[in-house]
Amino acid sequence: MAMRKKANRSLMLLAVLFVLAACCLYVFPNNWWTRMLLYTTEAGLVGALADLFAVTVLFRHPFGLKWIPHTAIIPRNRDKLIEGVASMVEQQLLSKDLLKDKVSQISLVEIAIAWVDRRPGGMLAEQGWKLVSGLLAKLDFKGISVVLDEKARKSLSRVNMSPYAGKALKWVMDQGNFQSWLNYVVEFAAVKAADEQTKVAIRELLGKEKEKFVNQGSIFSKWLKKMAVEIAESTNALNLDDAANVLHGDLQRLIDDLRNPQHELRVLLENMVYQLADHLQNREDVSAAVNEWRDEVIEKISFLPSIEALLGNLRQLLMKDQGLQLALQEKHSVNQADIKDLINQFVMSYWDWFKANEETKGWLEQYAQKFVHKMIETEHAIIGVIVRKTLDSFTEQKLVHFIESKVETDLQRIRLNGAYIGSALGAAFYLLLYGVYEPILRLF
Repeated sequence: MAMRKKANRSLMLLAVLFVLAACCLYVFPNNWWTRMLLYTTEAGLVGALADLFAVTVLFRHPFGLKWIPHTAIIPRNRDKLIEGVASMVEQQLLSKDLLKDKVSQISLVEIAIAWVDRRPGGMLAEQGWKLVSGLLAKLDFKGISVVLDEKARKSLSRVNMSPYAGKALKWVMDQGNFQSWLNYVVEFAAVKAADEQTKVAIRELLGKEKEKFVNQGSIFSKWLKKMAVEIAESTNALNLDDAANVLHGDLQRLIDDLRNPQHELRVLLENMVYQLADHLQNREDVSAAVNEWRDEVIEKISFLPSIEALLGNLRQLLMKDQGLQLALQEKHSVNQADIKDLINQFVMSYWDWFKANEETKGWLEQYAQKFVHKMIETEHAIIGVIVRKTLDSFTEQKLVHFIESKVETDLQRIRLNGAYIGSALGAAFYLLLYGVYEPILRLF
C-alpha cells in the first residue's frame, strides 16, 4: 500500500510539473530550461500513465470499459491461470523427485519415535498391555517362542493388510485426531519457516533460478537476458533480497493461516486422506504395494527375541514373586495389576532398546522410505487436485485480490520506474536534440 501511494504521488507530481512546464514555456518561450522541463515532465508523465494502464489491465477493465481490447487479462484467463499454477506446483515446486529428495533428507523413524514420546505418559505401555494381557495366562513356555514366531510370520504373510490399513486410517480420522496431527506438522513448519536460514535458502534458490534463466539459450539470447537482468537490478525492478523477504513473509503468513483447522487446504487434505483410506480398501495397485512392503518386512523382522524376552521376564516374575506363586495355585485369583506392571515395564524397556538400536532403526527407516516413495509415486496427483480445487473455489474478485496482493509492491515499482525512466529519457532526448543535434546543424 505504501508503494502504491508513492507511485500515485509520483504521477500527480509529474502532472502538476507538466502543467507548470507548459505555463513556463508560454511565459518564457525563449528559455532553454522551460523546454527541457516540458520534455522531461511530458516523457515522465507518458511513462507513468503507460505503466499505470499496463498494471491496471492485468487485473481489471480500466474505468469499467470492457470494450477496450486486451484488458482484465487475469480474470479472462482464469482457467489457464489455474491450470498453469496447478501444473507448476505439481511438476516443479512439489515434483515427485523433489518430494522424494525431501523425504530422504528426514528420518521417518525418528519422527515416529518423537511423536510416540510426546504422547501422554503410559500410552505405549497401556497399548502393549491390551495386546498381550489376554494371552499371558494360557501360554506354554516350552518352545512357544519359536512356534509363535513361525505362526506370526505365516499369518501375516496371508493377511491382506491394505483393507485393514484403510479401515484403521478411516477409524483414526473418525476419532478426530487428524487435525491435531496437522497442528503438529504446522507448528513444526512454523518453527522451520521462522528460522533465518529458511530466508537464506529462499534467496539462494532465487539466485540459482536467475542464473539458470540468464545462462539458457543462444549466445545472443544469453546476452539479451543478461542485459535485461542488469537493467532490472540497476533500477531495482529486480531485487532478489526483497523477493526473498516477500516470499519468506508469505510463507509465514500461509503457515499462520494453516493454524486454523477450518482452513480450506486442511479441510481438503482431510478429504484426500479419507480418499486414501478408501483407496487402501478398494484399489488393487495400492493393496499390492502394501502387501509387497509387508512381505519384505516379514523377511527381515524377527519376533523371537521379543517373545523370549517377554516370556523370560514373566517366568522370572512368577517364580520369584511369592504372591504370584500362590496365585498359580488358585488360577482365578491372579493379580493382574502386577502382571500388567511387568508388561508395561517390558514394553518401555523394549521401546528404549529400540530407540538406542541404530541397526534396527536403520533397516526400518529403509522400508519406511521405500513405502513413502511408493505412495508419492502413486498419489502425487493429489497435489494438483488440491491446488485446482482450492483455486476453483476462489471467486473472480478473490482470485484477483490474491494474485495482486502477492505482487503489488513490485507492480507499483514498475510504475515508479516508468515515471523515473521516462523523465530521464525526456531530459536525455532534449539534451541530444538541442545540445548536440541542433549545434551540429548550425555548423552546416
